[in-house]
Amino acid sequence: MAAALHHEHIVRINDPANDAGAWLSRAQLWAGLQRTVLAPELLDESIDSSSIHEITPGKLRREIRRGGSATHDEVELVPNESLHIRADTRGAFCGSTLTIRIEEPAPEMLFVRFIYDVCGLEEQRDEQEDSARCSAYHSSDIERIRQARRFALLSG
Repeated sequence: MAAALHHEHIVRINDPANDAGAWLSRAQLWAGLQRTVLAPELLDESIDSSSIHEITPGKLRREIRRGGSATHDEVELVPNESLHIRADTRGAFCGSTLTIRIEEPAPEMLFVRFIYDVCGLEEQRDEQEDSARCSAYHSSDIERIRQARRFALLSG
């Protein structure tokens, strides 16, 4: 029997205590996050290639290839607000989603909230396995922010 996992965390983007880090505008952050969705191989070395198969207003469908296998997912984009990635409807994780949302509780105080709802996991798993999975998500999200920041600063 398959089970679900919910995990969320926040990453601070602009930090007044960190003079060394360049501050990003909301538009720069959005452009960087969008780039990580268009080129997921920047984040995950196991991805051999990715391609966009369909683009409609506010939505795209992409294919991600690893070795001989391919998965398809759908990304909903709300400009300067959020990205919502829905897993392949035919895969083991069908129904799983990742929402990446920009939050700005005060002017220029940017955060990114990552919300994972993962379906298709084994019912019989332990807390250590879930903890390791959540830690991997957190590490991946930190890398996503690094790549988004890098792209934003290179293009801006």
